[in-house]
Amino acid sequence: MSITEKGRLQQWRRNWNSRLRARRIDGANCRQYGNEAPRFAERLWVPLEQLQYAVKAGNSKQSARIIHSWPADKVVPIEGLQTIRACIQHWRDGVSWEQTGIYDQMMASIREHGKVDRMRTLDDIKQRYQHLDRLYQTVVAAGGLSPREALIKGNFREEGGTLVHIGPDGAPYFGRKGHHRLAMALAAGFAFIPAQLGVVHVDGLAGLADLRQRPTPP
Repeated sequence: MSITEKGRLQQWRRNWNSRLRARRIDGANCRQYGNEAPRFAERLWVPLEQLQYAVKAGNSKQSARIIHSWPADKVVPIEGLQTIRACIQHWRDGVSWEQTGIYDQMMASIREHGKVDRMRTLDDIKQRYQHLDRLYQTVVAAGGLSPREALIKGNFREEGGTLVHIGPDGAPYFGRKGHHRLAMALAAGFAFIPAQLGVVHVDGLAGLADLRQRPTPP
């Protein structure tokens, strides 16, 4: 799904480490919250109509962590995120990548950090977005985003997928990982996406139940 996926050895190491982490986190959560407690890297099926906001509340290694405070001041509308906005303009509205401003954004990041996702030049950026265009066509033809296990053999649960946190209101929040995958789904008008569980606010635990159910095709 991404040109930045890990190599085979890196994937094996991540899967092994993830199983160890899951054993520890799942066990602790179940002892405190019962059998329906959040599980590390578990897959959610998130209705896009419910996914309106994004927040940086934790990373993928903190998946299933139950939190008691919520960074409400960091919550922003998803379509206000520059990468999401640029992708939707390009794929849905036909605006060129250059006109969306994404190339300028990426070059600014490269000048600041030296490289971004192994990209160092404008040509690297253009190749990346050409690749994303091909991926988008594949996703549209498939009619939806695939779970991680269908994309990477042996992938542990939904680890590496689009990250979604559960807020104190029980609603899903985009965790700022998986921008391009989410943008593809939004541009294509999909109803649901598979996502990796991020952190869960203790007051939002009840919101997990519905998001665990895979939608039935109409």
